[in-house]
Amino acid sequence: MLLDPSFGYGAQHNRPAASRGARSGAAQRSAAATDDTIERDDEPEIKIELAELFQALAPDQLARVRPQLRERRVERQRVLFFEGEAAESLWVLRRGQVRLYKASANGRVTTLETLGPGRIFGAISALERETYPASAEGVTAGVAWCLPRGVLLRLLAEHPRLGIEVLRIVTGRLHEAHERLRSFAHDPAPARLARALLAATRDGEAHVTRRALAEASGTTVETAIRVLRRFEREGLLRGDVGLLRVVDVATLRRIAGR
Repeated sequence: MLLDPSFGYGAQHNRPAASRGARSGAAQRSAAATDDTIERDDEPEIKIELAELFQALAPDQLARVRPQLRERRVERQRVLFFEGEAAESLWVLRRGQVRLYKASANGRVTTLETLGPGRIFGAISALERETYPASAEGVTAGVAWCLPRGVLLRLLAEHPRLGIEVLRIVTGRLHEAHERLRSFAHDPAPARLARALLAATRDGEAHVTRRALAEASGTTVETAIRVLRRFEREGLLRGDVGLLRVVDVATLRRIAGR
């Protein structure tokens, strides 16, 4: 999971052609996913008081914020917002997974970060940018909260110490981003793919496509398919369409270097 670009990383926007490419690719993925969007009752979810940033609020502060939160349904492979759209809200994931990605002018998609319950995104965009510098798409079905930009600005103005919490989150994301950049530059494809697969796995299952794993690990789809087939032959996982079942977690962790 690379750094949330809404925290300022990768501040340059793609050219309009890249934005159109991102929209086109996402639209195709959404159309293909219409029949396999699944909402699972056993998906873990988090309370807002335990989420990033909001856990720093006092009970009375949180009570004033709660009525301002709006729930948004997250659907698998459906876009929440596109790069270049107006940054109107801070997002908080309540249940499910969301990935942030960018598309190049030639249509190549790079996953920047995959987020789980309790993680926030779009924070700095909502604070000081007019548009989102990356797109956000559901990895699994779930629910997100949206806090309007104006409410967030008033909250920070009334409670400046929350700015320190934002800085803490940014610092953590930067550390994660630097580690992933190091991995992309130095680690072999099997290690990167094993790491991406483990990150996407929950209760022994990863509801993720080969393409998404390739994008998350900085390799080609062809390489991802070849490595994952090798993992299958070696008995580390079992594959299906849009689903990978992890059989040997310990060996995958050794391959990933964990």
